[in-house]
Amino acid sequence: MKSAGCAYVRVAESSVHRSMKSIVRNELEYEHYAVVEEPLFPPRKKVTWSAYRPDLMGYRSEGGTEELVLVECETHPNMNRLGAKNFSSVWFQPYLFRRGSVRRILAVPQGRLRSVDMKIRDEWEVWVLGPNSAMEKFPRFS
Repeated sequence: MKSAGCAYVRVAESSVHRSMKSIVRNELEYEHYAVVEEPLFPPRKKVTWSAYRPDLMGYRSEGGTEELVLVECETHPNMNRLGAKNFSSVWFQPYLFRRGSVRRILAVPQGRLRSVDMKIRDEWEVWVLGPNSAMEKFPRFS
């Protein structure tokens, strides 16, 4: 498909990628997050980003803390490709007198962990997903 001199290619989402998003969504909903799949725009005025679209975004507010979670599901993890995403453009302002945080999760299928540079855990949690559930969760270092 071409439009105004620009070429656009639409790639169908794989069944593995859809399954990964479903597994992570279920885990996050169990943790009381409201989850949105591939949001085109930040859903609240207190969250902004530019040129970035996570696979999943979750939000929860509990006990004076607001938490935003951004999820990237990578069927074939590539650290250069992940680094090129504009996830650092995310800005989150919790309500006045509340603490807020942004949590990042990189989800990879079982057998693909060796492609992940675990230094990423300075900023990201890494989840290894099996066919039906999260098999291992590696928390952030800090």
